[in-house]
Amino acid sequence: MSIVTFWNGTDEQCGNTSSSLAFATQTAIEHNMRVLLISTSLNDSIIKDSFWKPTSNRGLGLFAGNKKLAFEANGVEGLDRVIRSNKISPEIITDYTKIVLADRLEILLGIEGTQGQFDIIKDRYSQIIQLAGKFYDMVVVDLDRKVGEQAEQDILNISDMVIAVVTQRAKQIEKIKKIILQNNILNEKKTILAIGRYLPNTKYNAKNITRNILKKKDLINFIPYNSLFFEATQEGKVIDLFLSFMRLKEKDQNFVFIQELNRLFETIDIKLKMQRLV
Repeated sequence: MSIVTFWNGTDEQCGNTSSSLAFATQTAIEHNMRVLLISTSLNDSIIKDSFWKPTSNRGLGLFAGNKKLAFEANGVEGLDRVIRSNKISPEIITDYTKIVLADRLEILLGIEGTQGQFDIIKDRYSQIIQLAGKFYDMVVVDLDRKVGEQAEQDILNISDMVIAVVTQRAKQIEKIKKIILQNNILNEKKTILAIGRYLPNTKYNAKNITRNILKKKDLINFIPYNSLFFEATQEGKVIDLFLSFMRLKEKDQNFVFIQELNRLFETIDIKLKMQRLV
């Protein structure tokens, strides 16, 4: 059971949310794991719109089972009430999630409400995430910087692995490297740099970034920009897309997208195993 947090550390748009949901979806499908994707956002519908059509109030039929066929009160807010009543337990978290694939992928949506409501709840995210980590095989956290410095540090501290998502810009990569070096919570053993929305046909491709900026031998992880995925996140069709990707051949233009998501999982898996040996 592990907690994997996708984090940027700057205010630059880098595809942090899309990277986390793509990774969580592919991991749930490819591996025999029960995955929970947690959003820490305020009034951001990207994850919800990726799996459910905005006009639909039903679940995903065959894949959703009989549980929660409509969007009732926000899951995080419901969990917050349970925490305050001291009735929380790891298994109760699933009562507040939205099922995407039964026994494979569930979503705990971010807060839909006011800044005041968000400010009250955000400091309890680390407790919710820790509890989830005791019930699910993998908890994937989309860490929004709007949670504030203290909540951000608390979440990073309890994470087994942090995916530092960066844009394909040399200055931002250098900036993130500096932030990681100055952060006592982060270190090379638990932090993986990954380029979000990666485009290969540029001077700043993965090989050049690895060799000239990072000064490393192992190729930096990256999540390629994929137009079909981009469209699916706006149409509630992400799960349908990834299920169709199961039949991809190596010559397919979308193969690299799935291949790199699997390579990121392998990188995480290796680092987690190394942690356990220490």
